[in-house]
Amino acid sequence: MLESDRAAVHAYEQHILATEGPYHVEGRYYANASDADRQRRSAAERMVHEAARREAHASRQAAGTQIVRPRVGTWLTPRERLKVDAATAAQLSLTHRDTLHALCGDLATGMIGGALLSATLIRPADVALLSAIVRDFPASVFVGLIADADEAQALGATLVLGQAGGSRVIDARQAEGWSALRSAFDTRHLPDEFIRRAVAELARGEDGVGCTTGWRRFLAAAFSSHAGTVKQVARELGTGTSTLTSRFFRADLPSPKRYVTFARLVWTAHLGETPGLSVNAISMRLDASSPQSFGRTVRTVTGMTAAQFLRSVDGSAMLARFRALLIDPYRHVLITFDPLTECRAHRVGRAGCVDGVKRGEPSIAGRAA
Repeated sequence: MLESDRAAVHAYEQHILATEGPYHVEGRYYANASDADRQRRSAAERMVHEAARREAHASRQAAGTQIVRPRVGTWLTPRERLKVDAATAAQLSLTHRDTLHALCGDLATGMIGGALLSATLIRPADVALLSAIVRDFPASVFVGLIADADEAQALGATLVLGQAGGSRVIDARQAEGWSALRSAFDTRHLPDEFIRRAVAELARGEDGVGCTTGWRRFLAAAFSSHAGTVKQVARELGTGTSTLTSRFFRADLPSPKRYVTFARLVWTAHLGETPGLSVNAISMRLDASSPQSFGRTVRTVTGMTAAQFLRSVDGSAMLARFRALLIDPYRHVLITFDPLTECRAHRVGRAGCVDGVKRGEPSIAGRAA
């Protein structure tokens, strides 16, 4: 804790003591003075933490950094740009580019969270570059658009997108196609910007060298806001739960369940930075079966209640713990590990580890200073 924070905590403690006396804290009576002292310190720390969060939130608002609409880059013909602008102006913030390379730059800098690609412009020669873009930005949404293309162009573009790893093509030659386009970039389907950046960061190997496509796809699926279980992640990846788990085990990596669980905690800590979201609201956003189940999961993994966790850990701190526990110790394996294909895994010595955490390693609760 910074010196300024300690001073603020002390000031809050003195304020509580002066207004409530030595045996009351937040309206509750404590017969033991030491118990009252501990509760007073906890309440003061919470006040300082919440004040800092509100200040950071207000600063982001003042700086205009909040994303109001999904930010989408396009590579379209001039005629298609006019049509897309007219059909999506109220839902999307569009950045039109003349080349795929320009779109790649926007994705790298975080200017956009997805891309809309014209079937009229896509050619077989673009497969290599498109594949690299899809691989390097696994959490971004890539959509092909058929608007001014004829049948031959539409078929060719669909094949190119499929070869590059794209998963969706929208035919806007009919009215329902424009509705499908707006839905494709709905904020509920687009990844949160913080999470998108987190996935891109975690998917990079040492010295900026990329990990395998399968590992990138696994991370993107694990960090999906709707993927709460390994079964859901495996379904998204088109593989079986037992198959996925076995491949992690043979590579001497922590279980995929642990990666998914910690990804949910990163989401939880990140959403907790929004002052208006309660624990119940966060559990609903993450599709938990119930707030009680959500709370039990947080307590089991972190040793803290959900409310305590949200007060003491923010998104960046939880992401750093994810990296320290599940990425950094296994870099030499992850650089070649592909959970979607069979391969002979490296051995990193499972002895001395329990589900990816070394014996004797402190829990999150013990590290949440």
